[in-house]
Amino acid sequence: MSRIAFIADKSTPNGQVLQALLPDLLGKASFIFANTLDEFKASGLLADVNIIAPIVFAGGNPAVIAELWPLCPKVRWVHSLAAGVDSVVPILNGLLGGPEVPLTNAKGAFSRSLGEYALAVILHFNKQVPRLQANRKSQSWERFIMNEVHGQTVGFIGFGDIAQNIAKLCRAFGMKTMALRQTRNLSGNELADVVCYSGDTEAGTGKLEVFRQSDYVVCTLPGGASTKHACGREEFAVMKPSSVFISLGRGTCVNELALVEVLQGGKIAGAAMDVFDQEPLVKESGLWQCENLLLSPHNADLTETYMKQTWDLFLEKLVEFSAADFTAFDVVVDKQKGY
Repeated sequence: MSRIAFIADKSTPNGQVLQALLPDLLGKASFIFANTLDEFKASGLLADVNIIAPIVFAGGNPAVIAELWPLCPKVRWVHSLAAGVDSVVPILNGLLGGPEVPLTNAKGAFSRSLGEYALAVILHFNKQVPRLQANRKSQSWERFIMNEVHGQTVGFIGFGDIAQNIAKLCRAFGMKTMALRQTRNLSGNELADVVCYSGDTEAGTGKLEVFRQSDYVVCTLPGGASTKHACGREEFAVMKPSSVFISLGRGTCVNELALVEVLQGGKIAGAAMDVFDQEPLVKESGLWQCENLLLSPHNADLTETYMKQTWDLFLEKLVEFSAADFTAFDVVVDKQKGY
């Protein structure tokens, strides 16, 4: 039977929810639920731990992984119950044997809710909801042209599970889709009418072309050094004046100062952001003053069932890991790329 070290803070609301789910493990695994090395040591069970599961959204401190590592010689799997692993990957890569141990994450657990959010943003700006609300407030009977999303183009910066789920919804509305990918010959290309690749410089290809052609640009990139400010001044400068930028991946992927400049300067029609470089967003940020910005506090995937969704996905992987014929997971995080 597997023994799991869950890294989480019991006192947080999410930590309490997770503790309520732990009985699901009866008969499948035993566990230690703690957030400091001393707490883990007090259990006296570290030598038998073969799974480490950091839970960042429940206050889990990823740095504890490095402290646990030499005390858990049997670890064969690390799983993040969050989709983002930018705080976990650098730690594992810095450990002796860390790069060889498979890392999995909650890929797919939040794609549905983020897909709904992205579509809501597209319709919010396309149907000019702020204008409708202002007209009601001023009692203005203004009959203006109401646009359709049909035939418009959505460009995706990063085309993983979240982006592909959004693309399916957009295509159902008759929208065209463009995708920027780093690696060729990956699954999901059939969901994009045009696929561009990072580093391409020929006319009509590459990242700038996605920004240039799209009516809506959706960034779902993971965090990390390679994606730092991947969406910045150069990219925003080529967007259509009527276009909208949507950020759902990691806040570090967006140059927020550059976005404020194009929003306040009327260079693009609007933006929606659910993730930020620093969270909570500081009061001094110019984003608060952007009237054409739809801002949400990193809660686009904070549904009533999101905890259960990521937990159920972990249980599925645990059953797979515990099988007698288990050799490797079909999908793992590439610790060099960070996703």
